[in-house]
Amino acid sequence: MVDLSEIQAVFIEEAKELVLQFEESLLAMESILPNSDDEIINEAFRAAHTIKGSAYVVGYDHIVDFTHFVEATMELLRDHALNPCEKLISTLLECNDHINALIKCLESNEDFPQALTDAEAGLLESLKSYSGLQDQASSEQTVVENQEATQSFRVSAQFYKACMVDGFDPLSIIRYIESKGSTVEVDWLIDEVPALNAVTPDELELCHFRMQLEIHHSTREDIDEAFEFIAAESNIEIVPIEDDKKSTPTLVKTDKQPTKNNKVKLKNPERMMKIPAQKLDELVNELGELVIVSAALEDHTKTIRDSALTEIVEHIQQLVSDVQSSTLQLRMVQIGETFNRFSRVVRDTSKELEKQVSLEIMGAETELDKSMVEKIVDPLTHLVRNAIDHGMESPAQRADSGKPEYGTLSLKAFHDSGSIVIEISDDGRGLDKEKIKEKAIQRNLISPDTELTDKEIANLIFEPGFSTAEKVSNISGRGVGMDVVRKNIEAVRGTVSVESVEHQGTCFQLRLPLTMAIIDGFMVSVADAKFVIPLDMVTECIELPLGNGATRQTDYINLRGTVLPFIHLSRIFDLPTNPKIRPSIVVVKYGQLRAGIVVDQLLGEFQTVIKPLGALFEKMSGISGSSILGSGDIALILDVPKLIHDFAHEPESRKLANS
Repeated sequence: MVDLSEIQAVFIEEAKELVLQFEESLLAMESILPNSDDEIINEAFRAAHTIKGSAYVVGYDHIVDFTHFVEATMELLRDHALNPCEKLISTLLECNDHINALIKCLESNEDFPQALTDAEAGLLESLKSYSGLQDQASSEQTVVENQEATQSFRVSAQFYKACMVDGFDPLSIIRYIESKGSTVEVDWLIDEVPALNAVTPDELELCHFRMQLEIHHSTREDIDEAFEFIAAESNIEIVPIEDDKKSTPTLVKTDKQPTKNNKVKLKNPERMMKIPAQKLDELVNELGELVIVSAALEDHTKTIRDSALTEIVEHIQQLVSDVQSSTLQLRMVQIGETFNRFSRVVRDTSKELEKQVSLEIMGAETELDKSMVEKIVDPLTHLVRNAIDHGMESPAQRADSGKPEYGTLSLKAFHDSGSIVIEISDDGRGLDKEKIKEKAIQRNLISPDTELTDKEIANLIFEPGFSTAEKVSNISGRGVGMDVVRKNIEAVRGTVSVESVEHQGTCFQLRLPLTMAIIDGFMVSVADAKFVIPLDMVTECIELPLGNGATRQTDYINLRGTVLPFIHLSRIFDLPTNPKIRPSIVVVKYGQLRAGIVVDQLLGEFQTVIKPLGALFEKMSGISGSSILGSGDIALILDVPKLIHDFAHEPESRKLANS
């Protein structure tokens, strides 16, 4: 028996995607006004139609009823009976938001609140004013009155073999046609259904029967819509009865249909399937434990000194490494899907502020861990809204400055040194550093005689409670936001920085790790403590030149004509030093900055399973996590960006070398 709750859960996930597709199509329609594009309108229509049809199959009648009017409006646009305009698209976007709200209520098993019901009534009135649609009752009466204009059809359908494996229910077609006021007579042809003792287990799931339908009081368009999502891979023949009353439709054999003597092959093995994110998280956690156990096995093998066993263990570790790479790749998604969501944010915010802003997206194919994407949506939203509110000028101001009336907001993503970099930039007014400094003095963040560099002044906007807005609005002015952005980014082991040129624009740069689960690390030791440095940040290792003792936390050496600052872990973490050991410097790179980390020993590459620090250590500067070694000992993962950042702000270490 089919579990309806599982089908409903699938519908909710697919409906979320369709809502995004519908929104993207509407925004694309608006971007080319006053012109129109039939393909874009068709895409929007298909999204609305699919939401309606899928909701009907799983019994969500409220969504069916509302989406019916949205679909009807889109049909008028498709038939050129209605011209697209900005006001109509705004109404359709509000309808899309309403559908999304209905889906969220279903997902959380909540009743529809009264406010949602009231909003729906207003939206329906708006749609009727554009399209002249009648209410549902009168619409149904119209169907009855106009049944004389409909036809009768004979339909013969042979579905592709794996349709039911893909979740298709042939009965849903009959229910859909009947929902249009038609009557359906069905004849199931089972002559090709094999005997149970003659099929393999895989073939039991295949579709072996055919359907002959006689449909009355229907239209060719309704029947085409009913079979729309199955017709491409199936053989469907539709014949009007009045045109050929004695004929019965026959199926045309194609290469897609296997003969009885051939083995049935299921659809393309590369077809997509959806997996709950929780299952992937569990898989990654179990993989982490496997990595730890394989490291313990390697350590134990070294004590036995058995060459055959060593070879087997090396092979196991290679397999574990391959499984790790494949598993982590499952959680990687292109960031373009996230970037596209901000088209609506930019549109609504710019309209609210009466500004003209276009969104430019670059690097949409850049991949990032799915768990990371979920955590950066809110910070990105604030930065985008903040850029429009504070950064962009009004059209009149831009014209006075010799700029185009339309401002450009750019979202860009790319990989760099084992990190993903996201840049949010605008061509607006830039940061007013004098105003920022004045506000900081007013809020007692700095004293009036404090000397700050331009970069330090710009970084004041990340202080709690800081805002340069003259008045409070629903977008800004409360002093809550930029400090939260920084905290959220640092919570995922990332950093945020800002660069600005007055009257030219501002660029916020987020630098994030590719994954939060397992990384390739480089293990080092200081005294008896072991540390892990992310391998992607390591550029080279050199011996510490004689005469560079640990007299200060930060020193400098001349590395092939470049000044390289280096720090002593023994001094930072108050660890003992061994004068008999000549230390080494691990040269690391983060963004455009390089620095050296002085350690006692280089222990080599290490598969690092990231474990969170306990509450007691979570605020420890310079440490981003921990990892369990094969011996059971703990190694601390160095927060390289934090180490560089902290020492870059000390007077003697501001001259970090550019790469």
